[in-house]
Amino acid sequence: MELPKGFHKEAIETKENWTNTNDTIKSKVSTSPLKSGGSSFKTNVLIEASKSKLLYKPSIGVALFSFIFLAVGLGIIFISINPLFNHSFERNSIEWFFILFGLIFASAGGLMFYLFYMPRVFDKQLGVYYKAYQVDIHKIKKDTAKKYIPLKSIVAIQIIGEHIKSGKSAYKSFELNLVLNDASRKNVIDHGNLKSIIVDAEILSEFLNIPIWHAGSTND
Repeated sequence: MELPKGFHKEAIETKENWTNTNDTIKSKVSTSPLKSGGSSFKTNVLIEASKSKLLYKPSIGVALFSFIFLAVGLGIIFISINPLFNHSFERNSIEWFFILFGLIFASAGGLMFYLFYMPRVFDKQLGVYYKAYQVDIHKIKKDTAKKYIPLKSIVAIQIIGEHIKSGKSAYKSFELNLVLNDASRKNVIDHGNLKSIIVDAEILSEFLNIPIWHAGSTND
């Protein structure tokens, strides 16, 4: 995978050769994309909420993208039901197809808001990584669905590039995954800004004191 200017493969390889790297786990970890697809633009921004907490928030681009879907959908619905405000309207004058179309657009926008705004949090005080709006601290130790990932079980940060074809267009998207001590993976973000992905990986690597495993790109 071609790296952007200012980021050299040697820097990543240094992380890969970290003394606490578990070669046995690394040999078992898949180097195929964990999450198919992905955005062509930056969707999330990593910020420091405190000295013991890092979290991802949605980027301005994804907020605008979601808002456009929601606004277009609501606009279509409003225009379609406008005859209801006319005292002489007839039932046949309501464009039911456009109402349905608007509902689909508005629902897609609302869903994108919900998913992209859901915090992705690395919390050293709680000792876990989670993706949720609210945390139930009583369920952390009893969690069996891996909603809360113990930070001590994360052994590496994995970066994978994927070539995506959508109709006549094509672009690359890059995954930032957590590698766990059982060789399983957990996707954190997936978007098209490689420079941002690498910066985030470096920050998380230092924060969690774990190496970066660079898995390259598929379909170059």
